[in-house]
Amino acid sequence: RGIAVKSGDAVSVGDTLMTLA
Repeated sequence: RGIAVKSGDAVSVGDTLMTLA
């Protein structure tokens, strides 16, 4: 999931953390 810069940086980062966790 590398769309952090395209669709809300904070939202994508949070989603990535949840996925990794």
